[in-house]
Amino acid sequence: MSELKEAQQPTYWSAVFSLFMGVTSLIAAEFIPISLLTNIASDLHITEGQAGQSVTAVGIFAVLTSLFIAPLTRKIDKRRILLLFSTLLILSNICVAFAHNFITLLAGRCVLGICVGGFWSLTSAVVLQLVPSNQIPKALSIIYTGVSVATIISLPFANYIGYLLGWRTIFHLVAVLGMITLIWQYFSLPSLLSPQNSSFQSIQLLLKQSWVIYGLLAIVCSYAGYHIFFTYLKPFLQYSLSLPPYTLTLTLLCFGLVNCFGTLIAGFLLNKSFRITMIMIHVILSLVALLFFINSQFFIGNLINIFIWGLIFGIIPVGWSTWITRTLTNQAEIAGGLMVAAIQLSITIAAAIGGLLFDHYGIHMIFIASFSIFITAIFFTVISFKSFYEVKGKPV
Repeated sequence: MSELKEAQQPTYWSAVFSLFMGVTSLIAAEFIPISLLTNIASDLHITEGQAGQSVTAVGIFAVLTSLFIAPLTRKIDKRRILLLFSTLLILSNICVAFAHNFITLLAGRCVLGICVGGFWSLTSAVVLQLVPSNQIPKALSIIYTGVSVATIISLPFANYIGYLLGWRTIFHLVAVLGMITLIWQYFSLPSLLSPQNSSFQSIQLLLKQSWVIYGLLAIVCSYAGYHIFFTYLKPFLQYSLSLPPYTLTLTLLCFGLVNCFGTLIAGFLLNKSFRITMIMIHVILSLVALLFFINSQFFIGNLINIFIWGLIFGIIPVGWSTWITRTLTNQAEIAGGLMVAAIQLSITIAAAIGGLLFDHYGIHMIFIASFSIFITAIFFTVISFKSFYEVKGKPV
């Protein structure tokens, strides 16, 4: 009977690919300042640390939106909400492209934060209505590919265009990408109903589960430990390693490619041994952060560390999404919103703390902070798995 129902359910693959475009546009816009940090700071006459706070601004508004979007829009067709986010994405990038002071830059980034938090929170629930259940993994893999594509756009491509045509040009181009996304979604997205359990009470009940709390804390530390350095990757390559523009762009391209490869192998590693893989990737990243601090002047060693950093982190987004499907299968939609909030909160904290550390103490203190945060991530990850086993009586 269920197979007959799946066969009768319409499949909207064009809409799925429009969501892929949405993810690519959003994530590229979110992290473009990382590769253009020095360009933006110089043009607006602010420090690299202040420019890095443009990432913080996105995170703050993304956290707030991800927590409230589902409960507050339960009676609204999600198609309209997604189209609104795509429109705001365009306006955000135009605002940043024409910014001539720090306040206008932050205003545009705050609007982007609303788009990022809302879009990611609704994605899982939307996909459930676009394809049959047996096609959901394939649909999600298509959408998550947008993150990898956005990484390449926001790092080597943005860096190259920034040097060639100026940093404002790349934001104009992403605005055009957002326009294509809006048109595609307008013609491909069907009417989308809201899930029945999207309420504030559902969130409260979910947060009473001990392993959920520990897991969310682990997610915060996991992403913060990575982004506290990732946000200031370009200044490290440009100043500490003294890479010329061409070599810098090539390095960022290789970083994006190894990050994509990490995402590709994540499924195999997680299926083989989920718990051990989740613990070991944080152990490896903590050791790499320590090696950055110890070998800060060793050129080849630092390049190897950078590529390991990108490779291992490619596993983390897939890993924590898998954690939700394994521990919170029946509440995946609300849990997805909480995870987005946790991720954006971590990016916000990382960018804010990283900016202060970078401006006052230099890149070396960022490595120590990253190492400490990853050690904390290991602790919460282990405790989350242990707590789940104690409550459910089975391993994750």
